[in-house]
Amino acid sequence: MNTLAAVSLTTSALACSLACATASGAITGVTGMTTSLGTPPVSCVPGALTGGTVYAWNEQQNVPTSGVFVDMTNNPGVSSGAIPGVIAGNFDSHFLHLEDYSGVGPFSGSVTFSGNIIGVIFVNLTLDATDALFGAGGTTYPTGYPFRGLNTQSSFGILGNTLKFNLNALSPVPEVVQIRVLTHPVPTPGGVAVLGLAALAAARRRR
Repeated sequence: MNTLAAVSLTTSALACSLACATASGAITGVTGMTTSLGTPPVSCVPGALTGGTVYAWNEQQNVPTSGVFVDMTNNPGVSSGAIPGVIAGNFDSHFLHLEDYSGVGPFSGSVTFSGNIIGVIFVNLTLDATDALFGAGGTTYPTGYPFRGLNTQSSFGILGNTLKFNLNALSPVPEVVQIRVLTHPVPTPGGVAVLGLAALAAARRRR
């Protein structure tokens, strides 16, 4: 391959990589009393999404931040020993929601994500502060509602890319247990292939 062709191929591959190597963050598996939603719900305000299950859905992908406060940065770790802090970079966001007053709980299970868990948000004020940045477009969140987040009867732990939970919704106050999970973006397989092609072209150009 001549130099001009190599440069052309490299340039094209790199340009395509910007479009093709977008992050693809997703829920890859759930266990126990968990329902994974293929699309985000229209609303998760009190009374809108109830039932004897913990709903989980993907919110946004590859969201850039210069710094965002989260309630837990330690992985592995448990909610009772959470270390809050500020994280920066690009993140995929995911959401867990429970509203059930049947007395059936606790609701236990797990959610596994394609990327490693970097931060968890579970305090009402922190959820409020991140709804606009990380919330799914088209979903109405209970921003400003004081009885959302992780209550004293609920807990969770994280290890790698998995969050295990034991949640309870309390009554008679309409309470919604909600957790936002931020993970590292994972390049799509096509994007990885394009980046490899670009590297190969660059290597040939140097010969």
